[in-house]
Amino acid sequence: MNRCFLPTLAGASALLLAACSSASNAGGLGLTPAASSRSAQLANAGGVTILSRSLGAGVTVGASYDPSGMVAPPNDAWSVVPGTLRAQFSPALGSASQGAWRGVRVTMPYPPARSAEILAARAPIVRAQYADGRTLQWPALGVFDQLHHRVSVDLPAALMEHATGVTLALGIDSKKFREQAPGPRYWNGTDWSATGTIKSGKNTVVLIHGIFSSVESAFPPSRFFTGCPQKIANAGHFDQVLGFDYAWYEPPATEGALFAAFLKQVIAANVSSLSIEAHSYGSLVSLAAAPQVGSDATIANLVTMGGPLPLRGSPLADPKNHWRISMMLGLLDWYYDAPPSYVDRAFDSGMVASLATNSDALTKILDGIKGMTNKPHFVQVAGTKWICFIPGITDCNYSEETFKKILVDGTGVQLPWDGVVETIAAESKDIPDAVASPFPLSHIELPCDDSVIKWVGNQVH
Repeated sequence: MNRCFLPTLAGASALLLAACSSASNAGGLGLTPAASSRSAQLANAGGVTILSRSLGAGVTVGASYDPSGMVAPPNDAWSVVPGTLRAQFSPALGSASQGAWRGVRVTMPYPPARSAEILAARAPIVRAQYADGRTLQWPALGVFDQLHHRVSVDLPAALMEHATGVTLALGIDSKKFREQAPGPRYWNGTDWSATGTIKSGKNTVVLIHGIFSSVESAFPPSRFFTGCPQKIANAGHFDQVLGFDYAWYEPPATEGALFAAFLKQVIAANVSSLSIEAHSYGSLVSLAAAPQVGSDATIANLVTMGGPLPLRGSPLADPKNHWRISMMLGLLDWYYDAPPSYVDRAFDSGMVASLATNSDALTKILDGIKGMTNKPHFVQVAGTKWICFIPGITDCNYSEETFKKILVDGTGVQLPWDGVVETIAAESKDIPDAVASPFPLSHIELPCDDSVIKWVGNQVH
């Protein structure tokens, strides 16, 4: 595969990342420094070029490559390949001109012996330092030259304003990471289990998660208090809670068929009623599954929370915005301790393409819902707040809104949104006879917030 995309964005660990080496010890680590006006090229085919004239007026660029240089991995599911490229700007870069998105291009070689791991993840890590003392880490658009074993990264002009330096490294999947097996989950009142039975005659709710999560993490138990699944059961008067884990990086049609097969098992067990509560991308999987359970089967309620619903989906999934949605997915990748290859899989499988506004996948899902003889009662929950990755005592210390200029401005995204999905998408008017409500919550807060649980409990019947 030779696709370019933006694979990662730092979450809570971002502010803690530090390079283990620097240009000051060049003599002992094989660094090859170079410097010139607006560009610095290294003998090993690495280098740095300022692409924006307004950013680089009067600036001298210095560059050095350290084959042993390391940065800290952002989470336990990541490892980092040795080798860092360091760029320095003197004086600091200026302001970006309006409309320009490419600011600085950084090219770095990578070890041929690690090519398979690197190309499986395609995960550049970028760390920038600014004149005011700030340090920020974010994803970068990586073009991987497999023949010459190097990666080129174009850094957004908006994030390069007043930068004094940049460090580039490459991430790969950690060998310590173990992917959880998909399939049914059973709630016993205090915890989830991968084994259990479906009991007949029960008012049943099936919970399904979204991206970068599982039922166990999206609807977690609690050690000392009532767990989220039990709160949902109490509010909706359900006496059986089931769950379904799936591969979120696959298209909705693929995972919807697997979910439909499980729903058929639930119905075959002669439960008294069946409801579904879905978060995020699980909403599309559920909508794809519902028409497949059989024309005589009845799903009483289908609750979607922060779903990129038909036909709006997400403007970020438009091909022109793929580098932006990669940035957003990468942000969640680090926050949820997922490996870098997950984002690559989401693109390669067609999952991301399925989210595009008016996509064939969304059209097919909506046609299936409209064609159902016995339609569920649709309940929609939407968020209106940016994601906070490092909360403070009274305010957010590190908010996704920091990247608003990059993630949202000029993309076609309509605010408000929940940091992942637009409010207008989560409250889709294309879904027939749906009842919807917005909440001042971010995407990751929706499934287990007490106010959401109470409101949904009053809507299901």
